[in-house]
Amino acid sequence: MPITNRTLPAGTVLAGRYKGQTYRCTVLEHEGALAFALEDDSIHKSPSAAASKIMNGASVNGWRFWSLEGDLPEKAPKADKAPKAKTVATRLVRQIKKLPNQKGVPEGSTKFHCSACMESFLSETAEPQACPAGHPRETADEFAATPKDAASSD
Repeated sequence: MPITNRTLPAGTVLAGRYKGQTYRCTVLEHEGALAFALEDDSIHKSPSAAASKIMNGASVNGWRFWSLEGDLPEKAPKADKAPKAKTVATRLVRQIKKLPNQKGVPEGSTKFHCSACMESFLSETAEPQACPAGHPRETADEFAATPKDAASSD
């Protein structure tokens, strides 16, 4: 819980959590002004400077980072999580395509090519649902969710 009352008496202990670890900061009087001492005995002029040291120099609002020691919520225990099922984005790929060159094809028929069996065939229907070998017109692309690097390396 962020600190709302910024008039902190010397001796007040502040607590903050960063990357799962709890840190403590003590408010003290240093050279006539308030100062903030961390557990490593480093002294800082502001709560923001103390919090920034904990966060490896990142800019941070110390009044939001720190809480009064009793107000810091207890760290919730990690629940045993089942691994997430990977969702695979699939897309359909057309296997049976109409050939552009229809020369020599009997009237009323159309020539198609199946990329699964690599065979051409004639069909009297406008859009065959399968080739003579039984391959469907469309199939799921097994490489749709694979990164380019993994798909190109053997």
